[in-house]
Amino acid sequence: MKLNNTIIVKGTDISKWQGAVDFVKMKQIGIEFVIIRAGYGETEDKMFTAYINAALMAGLAVGVYWFIYASDNTGAKKNADKFEQIVRPYKDKITCGAWADWEYDSDKRVGALTVAQRSNIVDKFCQIMATYGHEVGIYANKDYINNKFTAELIAKYPLWYAQYNTQMDAAAYKGKNRKPYIWQYCSKGVGKDYGTSSEYIDLDYAYFEITGKSVTDNISIEHNPIVEPVSNVKIVKTGN
Repeated sequence: MKLNNTIIVKGTDISKWQGAVDFVKMKQIGIEFVIIRAGYGETEDKMFTAYINAALMAGLAVGVYWFIYASDNTGAKKNADKFEQIVRPYKDKITCGAWADWEYDSDKRVGALTVAQRSNIVDKFCQIMATYGHEVGIYANKDYINNKFTAELIAKYPLWYAQYNTQMDAAAYKGKNRKPYIWQYCSKGVGKDYGTSSEYIDLDYAYFEITGKSVTDNISIEHNPIVEPVSNVKIVKTGN
């Protein structure tokens, strides 16, 4: 992923909780990339294959992410091995990175860890994915950057920064190259506006060049009707 200070690319990230997704509509509204959850722990997201095939067919650039559940480096390896196994068929089409996602639920699942222990697990996961040939990054919010991960870990990898605001703060600039690669700026995008049956959808901006948006050949995609959510809240971009 090549950073470019002159571009801002609109995107989103999804998991099975988005339900039925119309990726053609998503692209028509201006989304250019989608980061898709491949799974969590040692379990594949049940919608991953359908999502990535349909996204590629719609002409969207894709990235992938994995929600980590691991209490030590052995668990980190099991998570990474499963991640790689699932995304391997799409490796040459994944142009927006493979992202390590450790959040509060990860800590709840595995129990108390020190900052060093947690950081070592995430680093091990990323190292293994890198040996498989993926461009690896870390998803994190301000709390994890400042309090739960080591500065060395954050500075080592591209950062996908989560902060729901009109602009980013200093924590966003602590990742590799001291600039965010992706900013997840909203968790309340109106699902129906972006072609999903879920009420809400995350919205992101990327600051790297999107390349290699090739589609997958000979894939049959089943159309799922979009269910209209009840919310009519509109999310308006302001700031960066």
